[in-house]
Amino acid sequence: MNKIAAVKVSVIAISVMLFMGCSSTYQSKAPQVSPDGMILKKATRSTLAYKKEGVDFSQYTSILILPSQVAFKKNWKRDYNRDQVGLSTRVSDADVIRIKEDVAKLFDEVFQAEFSQNANSPLVQKPTVGTLVVKPAVINLDVNAPDTVSATNMKSYTSETGEATLFLELYDGVSGEILVRVFDSETAGDDSYYQWATRVSNRADAKRLIKKWAKALHNKFEQVQNP
Repeated sequence: MNKIAAVKVSVIAISVMLFMGCSSTYQSKAPQVSPDGMILKKATRSTLAYKKEGVDFSQYTSILILPSQVAFKKNWKRDYNRDQVGLSTRVSDADVIRIKEDVAKLFDEVFQAEFSQNANSPLVQKPTVGTLVVKPAVINLDVNAPDTVSATNMKSYTSETGEATLFLELYDGVSGEILVRVFDSETAGDDSYYQWATRVSNRADAKRLIKKWAKALHNKFEQVQNP
């Protein structure tokens, strides 16, 4: 890893750690300036948003959405399995990989579908002049009742599908300069009553949450494009 790449990874790691600390305390503790010089624009219990000063988003006429990355909450598999009464209901490494792949695929599909509606800024496969690069990730994924293939016909009931944090960065397509960084923690499937959790219901709740994120970003982008 070269020096520039190492610095970039360090900045991202520091930013994630700052978010984790701020999200569990008061939003007023969020630093006003990020490690890479962006200014704090929003700080609530669930959301942090930083932006580079002086960015003219009207100059961006195309969008490139990179494949999303997904990471579970620390020790999620261990903690989940610890509460299971039998081996048949425990989550395996294969389950973890499958869930991550399913969430990433769903995320990519929803974001691509949402931004394909923007006629003024079409989606592209390679960055050029005027391309805004969207780098999304889902971190701290916490699934309350994953639907696993087990030897017993057990049903899991939960009032919430789980939680996840959107970690989103926007870059200039030519220079690679970071323009925006956003963290947003949300709960999926908060129905206030218990329901049978299946792979279908988990996917539906996850899709609603991802669509909420996609629409919020799309609407914001259109606003800054046409001030």
